[in-house]
Parts: sequence; structure tokens; C-alpha cells
Amino acid sequence: MIDYHVHSTCSFDGVSPLHQYVGTAQMCGLTEIGFAEHVDLDSELEEYQFLDFPNYYKTIKELQKEAPISIRCGVEVSYQQGLEDSIQEYLAGKACDFVIGSVHEVHGTLMDHTFLKQFSPLDYFEAVKKLVESGLCDIVGHLEYFKRWGNSYSSSPFKDAICSVLQLMIEKNAVLEINTSGLRHPARDTYPSFEVIQWYRDLGGELISLGSDAHAVKDLAFQFSPVIQALLSEGFCTVATFNKRKMTCVDLQ
Repeated sequence: MIDYHVHSTCSFDGVSPLHQYVGTAQMCGLTEIGFAEHVDLDSELEEYQFLDFPNYYKTIKELQKEAPISIRCGVEVSYQQGLEDSIQEYLAGKACDFVIGSVHEVHGTLMDHTFLKQFSPLDYFEAVKKLVESGLCDIVGHLEYFKRWGNSYSSSPFKDAICSVLQLMIEKNAVLEINTSGLRHPARDTYPSFEVIQWYRDLGGELISLGSDAHAVKDLAFQFSPVIQALLSEGFCTVATFNKRKMTCVDLQ
């Protein structure tokens, strides 16, 4: 098992320090862990440039010397249209193993429980499409994230828009993250739903990663076993891993 979406205290909302995750990862049966600390380049956000990347990278390198499992140094970039140049400039000087691109804001508005009262899911999917078109990320993070707070949303009415995003991801070799954090949120569903995951598979999509989106060690590899079994039953047999932003696919198990 490989968890590629983990936040430590290097992120503004992280609870557990880096070193605590490594021991927990072994107990969870993980063979590889990918930290994906938040990178927010919108100067109007409180968490703007919170990540001390040099110190984060240094700590990762120290942990790699002793850890019996693979540890990857990644980031989760909050994408907003208009920040592409800033994101590209930021990433150009960083020795990241992988980059998750995630949409947390739409039209400058941070997503929360009021999102669907202000916007259509189509606004979100259009933003994700722009993210994929930018080519800035290796992995597309928590697709359908706006359903986190629980609502009557269903994927089906938006199939055309979602499949347009999925098809572009396939063309760009962007990895679809299967994020299990929704199973502990009011959504009680993965991001994206398995309905969307099946559409991705039907379109020929094969590149996936697994992420718990843990902000504390207790949520590391959250619900991975049943989700992996469900993915295997859908025909997925590999999961993507990264080293210095070069992808390798290994057996999903």
C-alpha cells in the first residue's frame, strides 16, 4: 500500500510531525509514503507561503537515511487560474518528487459548505480542466472535493463535464487521485465517487494514486484496504509512484 497524500505540521493545518508518520506507516503496512505539503500562492489567503520548503526537504532527507520504507517529498499546490506563472516559478526551484494539483477555490472563493449555494459544480470542473491544461501537476487531487460537506450532489447529471476532464487527464498522462478522506467527511464517499472512477476506466484511464489526505497520523491509509479491493474489482492493477517527478507504476495490492 502506498499513501501519496499526507500532511504534517509543515502544512498550516497539519497536526502530526513528519517523523511520527514514518513509524505509523510501517504499522499500517505501507511500503511507501508521499508527503504532500500545502503550497498556497494566493497572497490573500492566511496560509500564503506557509511552507518552509528548505527545512521540509532537509527533514525528509534525514528521515530517508533511516526509514525502512520509501519516503517521497511532494507538494499539494492550490490551483487558481491566473496563478500559473507563480506556480511554475515556485516549482522550478524545488526538488519535489511529485506535485498534486488541487482546486480549493473557485473564482477566488474558498470552498466550504456554502459552495453549491453560490456556484455550480460546472464551475469547479471547469477550474479542474484549466488545472490539467496547465500541465503543472502530476496528480489531480480529490476530484469532486466540493461534496465534502455533505449535500444532495450526484455525479450523473454532470457526466459530460466530468468525462471531458477525465479524457484530458488521459491525454496529458495526469494521474487521478483516489482520495479516501471523503469516507470520514459528511460526504461519506471517495473523491471522486466510484461512479466517476468507472467512467475513467471506461475511457481507458489507468493512472491512479491513493491518498488518505491525512493531517494526523490516525488517518494515515484511511480505509485503504476496502478501497483497494474495489479498485481491483474495477480492473485497476497498478498505482503510480514518483521519484523526482518521474512516474513508475507498481502493482496495486
